[in-house]
Amino acid sequence: MSERSYIPDERLHALIDGELTTCDSADVESAIAADPVLSQRVALFRADKARLAQMYGSISEQPLPREWIAMIDREARKPRVFSIEAIAGIAAAFMLVVGGTLVYRQELPHEEPIVEEALAARNDAIPARQTVTLNATQAAVATRTLASALGMHVSAPDLQRMGYNLVGLRVYANAPAGKGVELLYRHKDNRVFALYLRRPSGAPRFDQYKQGKLRVCIWQDDVLGAVMTGEMSAAEMQRLASLAYTGLES
Repeated sequence: MSERSYIPDERLHALIDGELTTCDSADVESAIAADPVLSQRVALFRADKARLAQMYGSISEQPLPREWIAMIDREARKPRVFSIEAIAGIAAAFMLVVGGTLVYRQELPHEEPIVEEALAARNDAIPARQTVTLNATQAAVATRTLASALGMHVSAPDLQRMGYNLVGLRVYANAPAGKGVELLYRHKDNRVFALYLRRPSGAPRFDQYKQGKLRVCIWQDDVLGAVMTGEMSAAEMQRLASLAYTGLES
């Protein structure tokens, strides 16, 4: 594809979600019509969205669990007390946000252990017991290593439709409740997406936030905890997370 017809994934997703202006939509649609590769990317994104709607669309129609409603009600009745110390803390936090998002995140209470481990693994701050260099044709090797380390039936997700190729795997022996495994994927623009997996460290949870330039997503159920990190938009992480999590079960 020529550089003139290059359109970021976030803009394509915005088109699919109906978030562009009429003028911008026309420009993007024109580029898609003139570029078969771009057209294929959009078709894949539309297929992903349709699959997600099929899988999770009924969730919005289900009633909230009673315990959730009770918890929300209890929180709503709690009085909000603002002291001088609290106001000073808010002001300090605001200054840190202005000065740098990464510093602000570091001043928050510690994250769940699985998130801290995932960030440490990505930054090479903890030693790996086993490191395997892989390519896109070695998914079977990654799957065998992953399943053996975690002691469960899981597969190494295929993320090539999002432009990410599997390039490496690391096994960490000192994770609580067993071992941790980090799968490393590289995008064609050289960005790295890391998927850290181990037994869950807390309650079921889906969350996404930004830490400096890095976007962090945790997707955890009662069997498996997954922490995904990479430099990308929220929309791209959302789609990568869904593709990765469903790929683990394939």
